[in-house]
Amino acid sequence: RGKASIVNAGQQLPPGKRGSDMDSGGAVGPAHDIKVTTSDLRNQVGRIQNQVKEIQEVVRMYSSTTGPRRVRRQKMEVMSSEVVDTNPYSRLMALKTMGVVKNYERVRDFSVAIVGIGGVGVQVCEMLTRCGVGKVLIFDHDTIELANMNRMFYRPEQAGWNKTMAARHYCSELCPDTVFEVHNMDIAADENRPKLKDAIAAGALDRKSPVNLILGCVDNLAARQAMEAVSEELQVPFMDAVVADDAMSGHIQLIIPGRTGGLEAAPIKQHMDKRPGVCAASLPSTDAVIAGLMAQNVLKYLLGFGEVAFLLSYNAVTNDFQTRMTYPDPRKGPPPGD
Repeated sequence: RGKASIVNAGQQLPPGKRGSDMDSGGAVGPAHDIKVTTSDLRNQVGRIQNQVKEIQEVVRMYSSTTGPRRVRRQKMEVMSSEVVDTNPYSRLMALKTMGVVKNYERVRDFSVAIVGIGGVGVQVCEMLTRCGVGKVLIFDHDTIELANMNRMFYRPEQAGWNKTMAARHYCSELCPDTVFEVHNMDIAADENRPKLKDAIAAGALDRKSPVNLILGCVDNLAARQAMEAVSEELQVPFMDAVVADDAMSGHIQLIIPGRTGGLEAAPIKQHMDKRPGVCAASLPSTDAVIAGLMAQNVLKYLLGFGEVAFLLSYNAVTNDFQTRMTYPDPRKGPPPGD
């Protein structure tokens, strides 16, 4: 139903205000209400069409999966700290009983957007799902290949599936309490940037507020810059995770618009161009280290415990970790509202 209600036929307009005047002012009136209602209906139709596509994809997945169907656990209304074998949250809630985190159950209130479900992103998605994050938006435009098997949890029989749907299929079985929303699109494409912004702007559990964090796990600068632009426009923090082409280094960076440095401070900016017969190196171990650092930093930031890293670099050759603060580029203007 539309958010605005149609003016009743018998409703009296304020003195000096005719219907035509109110319509032209853009405040109230039948024309305005019809326009808003039509827009809402279009949005609802779009969401329903996306849900139908997702259901069709899940049906295809189940019909093509060999072996017995896996059992899904029931949803749990609350996170319990009861120590029993049937409680999937007991070890997470132990962080609260041990005094590490004051209110771990708040993790269910948060939503994050993960862009890029490759070697790093797919593990971040799995880790945050296991930690019980309330909602995860997944963005990617790629399909699964056999070449992905060295570093991702996908299975060979899933080759050709959309990465977003396969990740949702797997992670929703791990934790049915987490809400998933998938978007199969290339966010670096000009026509998709407004869609990225709209999805993030209404990505919270209430579908009215933005997500709490944008998590970038991509290997191209254009997509990273697109996320940074949306982050600045919506004033939503952006956390970037990158692994170098030789798989021997990587970093995570937390960018808070107007408060910290942006991508100009990132140690790794460019990646090799993709061309036939040439590919970047990848190690599941390096990807897992960077993914673990990102997931840990997300929890620290959202739940307010420990020391949040603003730029943390890892060198796999020397086993060296370095962390430092970043500062805003003075050439950029202050954030909106300052």
